[in-house]
Order: sequence, then C-alpha cells, then structure tokens
Amino acid sequence: MTTGKSLSLLQIILLNAVVCGVEICACAGFTYIPPMLLKAGYTEENMSIILGMGPLLGFIFVPIIGRASDNCLNPWGRRRPFIVGISSILVVALITIPYSDWISLSLFGPGTMSKTGALLLLTVGVVLLDFTSQACLTPCEALLSDASKDTNQQERVFMVYSQMVSLGGFLGYLITALDWNTTTIGTLIGGQERTVFTMLVFLFLFLLFVTVAVAQEEPQIAAKNSPNPEIKPLEVSPTTVVFPAPAMESGYESSDSDEATLPNVLRKPRSRSRRHKKKFRPLMLLCMPFVFILKRFRIFYLVQFYGRLAFSAIQDKLPESIKLLLDVPYVLRKLAVANFCSWTAVMGFNLFFTDFVGQAVYEGNPNAEENSYLRARYDEGVRMGSWGLLFHCITSAIYAFFVENLVERVGIRRTYAAGMMTFTGSMVGMVMFRNIYFVNTMAALTGFGYATLTTIPFIIVTQYHAEKEIYFRTENGRNNYRGIGTDIATLDSAYFLSQVILSGMMGYVVHVTGTVLSYMITAGVMGVLSCFFIQSIVTSREEMLGLSKPSNSIINI
Repeated sequence: MTTGKSLSLLQIILLNAVVCGVEICACAGFTYIPPMLLKAGYTEENMSIILGMGPLLGFIFVPIIGRASDNCLNPWGRRRPFIVGISSILVVALITIPYSDWISLSLFGPGTMSKTGALLLLTVGVVLLDFTSQACLTPCEALLSDASKDTNQQERVFMVYSQMVSLGGFLGYLITALDWNTTTIGTLIGGQERTVFTMLVFLFLFLLFVTVAVAQEEPQIAAKNSPNPEIKPLEVSPTTVVFPAPAMESGYESSDSDEATLPNVLRKPRSRSRRHKKKFRPLMLLCMPFVFILKRFRIFYLVQFYGRLAFSAIQDKLPESIKLLLDVPYVLRKLAVANFCSWTAVMGFNLFFTDFVGQAVYEGNPNAEENSYLRARYDEGVRMGSWGLLFHCITSAIYAFFVENLVERVGIRRTYAAGMMTFTGSMVGMVMFRNIYFVNTMAALTGFGYATLTTIPFIIVTQYHAEKEIYFRTENGRNNYRGIGTDIATLDSAYFLSQVILSGMMGYVVHVTGTVLSYMITAGVMGVLSCFFIQSIVTSREEMLGLSKPSNSIINI
C-alpha cells in the first residue's frame, strides 16, 4: 500500500467545515420546527409523521447518492458535485421555512389559498431540511475518507469530524438560546425565528464555500474497455494474485495496484452450493428450532429450495436501499448491524430526552392548558433538558480528542464498546434516579457514545477500503470492489432506519406502557445489543484471514 501526501490539521478542519455547518442548521432549525408546526395547526400525531418523512427519504435515496458519487465523472470530482447539489436544496429549505407565509401571500394574495399554500410550503421545507441535513453528510464522509486514503490519518480525520459535529451542535443550540428579538438585527429582519434562519443561511454558505475550495479533488478516470468504469480487469499470475484498484479511487491521487500473495485456500473457488449456503445461513440460524422438526418429516430441503426461490424473487423487487443492506460483504454486514443498534440507542436518547425531562423529571404535562402549573413545569423541564443536550455536545467534542490515542492503545473494538457501554450506563442512571442535576450529568456522559459512533465506524470502513483484497473477498476468489461512498451510504442507511423505526414505534410503546421512561429504557436495551454486536466486528486483516479459512464456520454465518 502506498503512502499518500499527509494532510495538515488546518486542511482537515477546513474539509470538515461544511459538516459543522450542516449540524448547526440541523440543531438550530429543529429547535424551532416542532413549535412552528404546532402553531401552524398540525396535531402532535401529524407532526410526528412529518418529522419521520425526512429519515425515510434518506433511507431510500442516500444509498443511491452514495453509489452515484462513486461512479461520478464530473470535472469537479466525485463528492463535491453532490455536496453542492444537496446543500443548495438545504439552503432553499432554510429560506422556505420561516418565510413560507410571506411567499404564499406573494403568490396567492390574501385568502384561504394563501394559508393552505403557507402550510404546504412549511411542510415541504421541514421535510427537505430534515432529509438534506442528513443526506449531505454521506458525500462529506466519503470526501474525508478519500482525502485520508493511504495517509494513515483516518483516525485523526474522523476525530476532527466528530469534533466538528459536536461543535456544530453546540453553536446551533447557542444561537437558539440567545434572545434576538431585543437586538437591532432581530428588529430589522422581523422576529426570533426569521433572524435565526437567516443567520443560518449565510453561515452555512460560508462554511460550504470553505470546504469546496479546500477539497482538491481530481476527476475520476474511467478504465478503458471495462464494463464497470470504476473497475479495471483482473490480472492473474501463477504465484501472485494482483487486484488492480478502481481508477482514481481517492479522487486526490492515483494509487498503485494492490498486490497480495494469499494462501491457496483463499484463491480456491468455492462451489455454488457453498455460496448459496452462506447467503441464506443467517435466516436459517433464526429458524434453527424448527429445522429438526422439518427434517423429521423429510420436507426440510423442499422448504429450503422454495424459500431460496422466494427470496430471490423478492430481492429483485426491493428498493435500492434494501438491496444495498442485504448485498454487502461479510465484514460490512457485521459493522452495519452494530451501527444500527448503536444509532437506535443514541437517537432514542437525542430525540426524546427533553420530553423525558419535562414529564418524568419535572412531572409536567405538555397537553395541559396554556399558563397552567403543569404546562409551566413541562416547559421548564424542556429548557433544563436542553442544557443536558448542550453538555452532551461539549463532552462529545472533548472526548473526540482522545479517540485516536485510545484506538492506538486499546484497539478499535474496545474503544467502540467502551463508548456504548458508557452510554448504556447513563440510560440506567436516568431511569433509576430522576434528579435534574444527576440526569443532566448522565446526559453529558452520553457524549462518549456519540463521539465514538461518529468516528469509529468510518475509521473501520476506511480501513476496509485500504485493503480491499483482504476484506472484500468473495467466495469465488475474486474481489468485490465497492466504492467507499456506497459503503458509507450503507452505514448511513442504518442511521436513517433507526430514526424511521423510532418515529413509528416509540409513540405506541409509550402509549402501551403509560410512561415516558420507555424512551430511556428502549435506548438502554439497544445500547446493550450494540455492545453485543460490536464483539463480532472484524477489525484486522488477521481476523479476516482467519474467517476466510474453509475450516472456520464463522464466515458462513
């Protein structure tokens, strides 16, 4: 593996500028969006549906965006066209949300049509902001991985990434905490919400310009006479297997072909039956209690045969995002499962923490009458819970400084597990002790898990792509070359899926249990599951080579 030109700390920070901008817009914008939707006339149930549409769009379209960026031949490079395109939609959403009534009034004039148009524009703006503030991160993450390819700086690049995400959250919450109504700019623009959103537009455009200007991507060069423009033909010699990497994989500088002399057992093609066996083994393991009974009646193989046919037929009709989650290399599938459980835990905390504090800690009621004691208690709890989220961002930003050293000292898996174990312990503490100072202290400790989750998975994926001939080897002895944008989109799909499931599930769970403690209990349970699945992640080439041996049955799971 060749060593590329190292990046300075300033370059890494500037490459992450747009990431900070996206997080500022998301945190500041969604502080005001729920009250704006309620004031516009939506019920809480309809508001939940609207807030779930953005992650759903992300789950469907982000894998497509990731794969398209891998194959992009634009003169600007592979990632910048998508960053600029998605960011443009984000800016339109930032303008549409606070000025929806003014835009509708200008288009339709006074009347019922104007009110309906304003409501529609507000809804579309909210969904687009939710979608783009998450989808924009996928090409940004791929850009960082491209820039750090072959530089041995993956840990540092994503450490800074995590810090910039936390800094963006801190600045976003800080902007919304200030009273702009009493300032000259607030009076000039017209109100707290319009002032904040207008500031977000100019701040985000500046940070976007910084990243686009600093990123020195080169156009991807398609390999001639290759069916896939990103993959060169495979060359084989009697003693050495040579795996040419995709042309201009990093987008920064070309890399030499990767060479690997592997054991004969790795080069030996496996039979067709073994390939099918590996593909369907996860489903079979879930059904093991029934296998003995089916074999007893001599119908096991018949069920297996028709099950495979049904699965193949269904798979062809699945959306791109679902196919991408199912058709992934073994190592990435293990990482995606752990990533999904981790994000479900963390987002379960982030989305519902202020509501938990308002109802469980302050014993308020959001549905009480305006100016009543219970409503005042709830509002006070929400404000105090916002301080907990602020401490969460501060802890995450500080801890991100130490992630690189921890990875070097104790390893990737232990660092990942330690972050999620700390998060799980914090959820247990919140459920057991409901003092606001203790709860906010626990909220601050969740920053360890968040910083880990925004660094470690991307470090692992970059490591996989640095040695594709090891990690992405298929059963027939050939390499499954995948662009890093596609694989980062797979991880982001797990993130979107966690939000979609939480949006559709938690309201029902709270209704059944009758307590908002279910929020933190659910987050804690998913944290435990994440710690369990983290243990199966492949983090080194030695582990992968061991799993690739035919005598080891773990690879077939």
